[in-house]
Amino acid sequence: MIAEIFQSFGIEHIVLSPGSRNGALATHFSHHPKFKTYSIVDERSAGFVALGMAQQLKKTVVVCCTSGSALVNYYPAVTEAFYQNIPLIVLSADRPAAWVDQFDGQTIRQKEVLEKHTYANIQLNESEETEVLTENLIALKKVIATSMHQSGPVHINMPFSEPLYEFQENLDIHFEEMKIEVPSKNPIHTEDLSDLWNGSDKKMVLVGLQAPNPELNDYLTELAKDDSVVIFTETTSNLHSERFFNKIDAVIFSLDEFQMEKLKPTILLTIGQNVVSKKIKTMLRSHSPEHHWHLDPYWQPDTFQCLTEKIPHDAVDFLKEFVPKILKQPSDYYKEWHQIRQEKEVKQQLFAQNCEFSDWKVFETLVQRFPKQTNIQYANSSVIRYAQLFNHSFENKINGNRGTSGIDGSTSTAIGAAMVQENQTILVTGDISFFYDSNALWNAHIPKNFRIILINNGGGNIFKIIPGPENSGVVEKVFETQHHLTAEHLAKMFEFNYEVVDNWEDLNSVLNEFYQESDQPKILEINTTKVDNAAIMKAYFKL
Repeated sequence: MIAEIFQSFGIEHIVLSPGSRNGALATHFSHHPKFKTYSIVDERSAGFVALGMAQQLKKTVVVCCTSGSALVNYYPAVTEAFYQNIPLIVLSADRPAAWVDQFDGQTIRQKEVLEKHTYANIQLNESEETEVLTENLIALKKVIATSMHQSGPVHINMPFSEPLYEFQENLDIHFEEMKIEVPSKNPIHTEDLSDLWNGSDKKMVLVGLQAPNPELNDYLTELAKDDSVVIFTETTSNLHSERFFNKIDAVIFSLDEFQMEKLKPTILLTIGQNVVSKKIKTMLRSHSPEHHWHLDPYWQPDTFQCLTEKIPHDAVDFLKEFVPKILKQPSDYYKEWHQIRQEKEVKQQLFAQNCEFSDWKVFETLVQRFPKQTNIQYANSSVIRYAQLFNHSFENKINGNRGTSGIDGSTSTAIGAAMVQENQTILVTGDISFFYDSNALWNAHIPKNFRIILINNGGGNIFKIIPGPENSGVVEKVFETQHHLTAEHLAKMFEFNYEVVDNWEDLNSVLNEFYQESDQPKILEINTTKVDNAAIMKAYFKL
């Protein structure tokens, strides 16, 4: 029944974590002609692989495990899916309820264990009486529809009594294709907001995590033609225009309190989800705009502690109504911000000319040399922060785990994304994130065109850059996780082509070949351990 209802909802991809209690599910899904199944041994990695697939497909993906600790190993990926609104169905096999807390092997309190970070949870009843089967069916329909409507994770817990392996030759349950009822949209009212907007000469639009969206790009480009509007975007916003301010940290880093107060907007419109830049958060929290509107169909966070208007609509639907009502205002607001940007850009070019081989120089080179029409997955911590300092091409799609911003599943997510993409996927990752998720490479489904660029600076260099840890007296001992590991033996074990460079000339010479077709996926390790990367990053911001 559960397989047929998945099919009827159009679900195609199922990630399986091997185990005994879910053996009947895994067997049935694997034999089913409508499903594509992927066996991933490590549950934590499997959860992120499924997330990466759903992130790219924009469709629901199922991840299925056995009972006990297997399920809670999915939790990091579930939280990421929850805060990124990625549709996942967690299907867990369980022991019968009577055995919970009775010290039976691989038996924990699975019912609703993911409740805090899922949109719906159900526990199916084992009984095969018609009435119970009907109740199970209704519950399944509801929870799957919820995952699709909310674009987020849900949990189905499914107890199994022994014997676990009974088979039948013929399927006797079939469902017609399920029609997803789209909830009626609330009417969009823009009159009061557009009047307020038109009466202000200082407006800022800040866009966080956002999938590529040409329509959104066009509407924001139209808004940006107004001199009273500045639009700040991030690498993860996937938005591009000469009028957009896409290197936020570089632009605002050296502004003093007087400048920030002068440049704060009257109206702040935020779109999308998590914002990487801590500097823009600090500025807007300490220099609050009079009005803060947040535009997003799922979340209405008060990130800057000054939210005045919740706009629970799709950004394109809202801007379609809003932008035609906007009147351009005479203002120096854009001009003032643009002048600062130009001054900073000149200084960045000067810094680049004199910068030695380092993490900073590596990122400048990588961003300039990414092949067009490739999908870039950035890991977290210092990697995504370096990426924010450079202009990316509109021809490349940028993704990352910025829902919870943890380092735990970056490689697995990138591999999951690569598994459902024809275009090449390139993961750019730091050493701690890479080694932490090294079981991601234990995956028989990794495409040959998948590429990993590992920037190995010998530890968590971010803790020498951000304020606080550097003054603790134990930054190397506690925070930084110093090591002498390389990816060479992992690459050999998991059959990746491997190359290592430790200078700018070698990096430049190997990049073109690195992206070419090959019989195996590839890892390029860039070793910067001989460089004081933290000092170079600080020198950049000081300049």
